[in-house]
Amino acid sequence: MSYSKDLSRRLRHVAPHARWAPPPEPKLPHFEVKVPPHPQKYPNHAGHKGSVFGGICNRTACSQSHAVFYNRGTYGYYCADDAIAINRYSGAHPLCIRVDHNLTHEEMNGHTRNMYEEMTRDRAHKR
Repeated sequence: MSYSKDLSRRLRHVAPHARWAPPPEPKLPHFEVKVPPHPQKYPNHAGHKGSVFGGICNRTACSQSHAVFYNRGTYGYYCADDAIAINRYSGAHPLCIRVDHNLTHEEMNGHTRNMYEEMTRDRAHKR
């Protein structure tokens, strides 16, 4: 039997595509949300993505867990790989800082305020 006849015979016995079912959605680990996401968090992902210390990274294209870096500009938690990449282009003051607990909204606002004060001081010294 030739290759094409054998292939043709095997393909005739393949189940029709109508019976094909998509693979099941991967289940994300559940993380307890102790503090709700900051109202100004960007992007506003559904669920707990980027909102929980130690949870899933805030970057849209990333699904790594263990997000322990806080981005002072987006109010979200990032994994180490993405935080290092963001800080590489953030200038003199890092946008992402390592934290050791779930921040409250007051702490988040304080970190952002400190970042703006650092940038203002640098701008004043350059003049």
